[in-house]
Amino acid sequence: MTEPLLITPTELRQWHYCPRVVFFDRCTPVKRRETVLMTSGRDKHQSELVRERRRTLSRYDLTEGERRYDVRLTSITLGLNGELDLLIVDGQEAYPVEFKHTQRSPDSGHRLQLCAYALLVEAELGLTCPHGYWHSSRTRQTYTIPFDTRLRNRTLKTTQEVRKFIWREQCPPSTSQAVKCLECELKNFCGDTL
Repeated sequence: MTEPLLITPTELRQWHYCPRVVFFDRCTPVKRRETVLMTSGRDKHQSELVRERRRTLSRYDLTEGERRYDVRLTSITLGLNGELDLLIVDGQEAYPVEFKHTQRSPDSGHRLQLCAYALLVEAELGLTCPHGYWHSSRTRQTYTIPFDTRLRNRTLKTTQEVRKFIWREQCPPSTSQAVKCLECELKNFCGDTL
């Protein structure tokens, strides 16, 4: 029996950034060089999670809720699995939280990633996720991301699209924004981009 092909919420974000990141990771595993930005980002991410444990829930406009860290979620039905940074549970509602070390506001890829976690929480834990939170550790801003029908449908559609490319082992087009290629750890494998 073939194992189901599960996509991670992180892969949805990467797919939005550049589909080839997912392709090289899943279809032609290559030795990636870790960039300085990647190392720094991972370290800052861990530091932010440590600080988060000491904070109140006020940045989320919540007065109470149980914090659950590093929540592992899997849904065969959705075709998704991943590990969520933080889940805040308040009764029958839950709010996924993602931390990023960037000065930018959340883009469409970040929204897909957070929504995928919300779908996983709803499927696996039976809780309702009306919205989630995306926090920048650089700007100290926390954004509320509503999980409306449009974002939910787009997340499911993108999950299917990514799965299709992986099954076919089909190299997708690269990003249309060449500036993304300059710092990419996979740029040496995309001979047609630079």
